[in-house]
Amino acid sequence: MKNATKFKPILITGANSGIGRKTLEMLIDKGHFVYAGARKEKDIEELNKLPNTLAIKLDVTNDEHVKQAINIIHEEDRGLYGLVNNAGIAEVGPIITSSMNMILDLFNVNVFGVHRMTLATFPLLIKSQGRIVNISSISGILTSGYLGLYSMSKHALEAYSDALIQSVEAFNMHVSLIEPGNFQSDIGKNTIERMRKEEEGYRVNMTAEQRKQLFKEVEDGFSAYDRYPEPSKVSEAIYDALFSEKPKPRYLVGGNEDEAKRVIQRMLVELLQLNHNHEYSFNRGALVDILDECISELK
Repeated sequence: MKNATKFKPILITGANSGIGRKTLEMLIDKGHFVYAGARKEKDIEELNKLPNTLAIKLDVTNDEHVKQAINIIHEEDRGLYGLVNNAGIAEVGPIITSSMNMILDLFNVNVFGVHRMTLATFPLLIKSQGRIVNISSISGILTSGYLGLYSMSKHALEAYSDALIQSVEAFNMHVSLIEPGNFQSDIGKNTIERMRKEEEGYRVNMTAEQRKQLFKEVEDGFSAYDRYPEPSKVSEAIYDALFSEKPKPRYLVGGNEDEAKRVIQRMLVELLQLNHNHEYSFNRGALVDILDECISELK
């Protein structure tokens, strides 16, 4: 392989903006080579102007695109050390208004797309004893009414990654989940653009007036994204997951302390709900002992 000891080749899906672009820039600044997956030709042209970057037309829902991406990596003969599954979409609105097509489209990107990419790159990653980094979200832990579908997909990605962690241990590989809070990204803009293109049948149990009101609420909500911090901390977590000697299985990257606290509180609430008033409930002292045991295992 070419210069195998001088760089680590990484494949990023959804590399054209937000977390993907910030991570790409960090990797090339540090001398690594990046295969940058993007769907639009204009994004591919722009990415190909960057050093140490080869942009690839890659829609993670398209089997032919995935196959061609792997062929390109083989032709380049650099191998592959890391896969960053960053491509993702969101849908917003009451879950009872979500059509089956909407659910299938969302899962096809956020869950099935991750599996497509993992399956396709796995032989290369086994050879390099490499890393897989899946970009989840605090929505993989929290659930809100208007982000129900998105939360479903990220909860699924959390379970998928937990299973994958156990599956790759025998190959001396590592899998990590990145769980960002609110940072600047194009996911809001892309969601609104997709809503504009949706046919009426894409949402159910809604009148035209209700759809119009929903669109306004979504647009107002996503306008706040410009005020969130840039995703530099997320890129740093991804970099650690790729190159640390002891990568963590999970990296919670809150946009602020309150956001991080809300996630941890939610996990504790679920723990207490599971423990509440059944045959095998633990008292407070036993719960503290379990917590201490878990803390010692992390050291």
